[in-house]
Amino acid sequence: MSLNEPLLGYLFDDKPQPHILAGPMSGWIDSAPRFKAFATTYRDKIRKKIRVTQSSAGTKDLEVELAAAYWLLQEPHFSVAYEPYSSDKTRGPDFAVTFKSTTFNVEVTRIGAREGARPLTATDDAPVESVTTPWLDPQQVGGRLADTVCDKLGQMRAGMVNVLLVATDSDFVRVLDVNQAMERLRERAERKEDSLFSRYGFVNAADFFKYYLRLSGVLVRSAGKQDGTADAILWVNSQAKHPIPNPIRMILQRG
Repeated sequence: MSLNEPLLGYLFDDKPQPHILAGPMSGWIDSAPRFKAFATTYRDKIRKKIRVTQSSAGTKDLEVELAAAYWLLQEPHFSVAYEPYSSDKTRGPDFAVTFKSTTFNVEVTRIGAREGARPLTATDDAPVESVTTPWLDPQQVGGRLADTVCDKLGQMRAGMVNVLLVATDSDFVRVLDVNQAMERLRERAERKEDSLFSRYGFVNAADFFKYYLRLSGVLVRSAGKQDGTADAILWVNSQAKHPIPNPIRMILQRG
């Protein structure tokens, strides 16, 4: 990190020991004037988050959150507000994004594909020689996505388009069948599985669907590749009260 950049010096308290997020932040600020303007506007909030985040997992979560802002701001027609509902003192989405006359919410979360994952072996219907990376079990992957969605449903705002952005790595995206995972989740709720509701704080099926119908879509996005691109899968909730407008869908699917 170059402390010749006053914004970076402010965010990281001018400490001589580089913070793990200093490198990514420096790159984003240098390469994207719109992200620099965003970081300047929300410098106090970002600085506080950097200060109080101590764990490795928490730091990764914050990096993914800020990377999402950087990615959203690559679209010149998007304007991005950071934690716009924090004054409500309730859990809310990370960003409110405005596109022309439409404002939609984006909540960001992370799934570490290798954290607790079970790699395939020759006994898993795949010969050992065909396994070149730590592949994941498709059912396990779908279940982890469903768990993540349930954990975040409470942050979906009524009367608005809400998108859950799930950041993960390419192994997870390669194995994941988003449509199947979300279909199984909906079927479990329709069967009124008490364990599903109690685990995530829903009173009953009606309470679950109140929030489920606020979820307009789930965007699963892998970490960026060396060429700056990323794999992206967008699941659209056909039952959502507020569907994602087509122009926004097209932008989100670019990856």
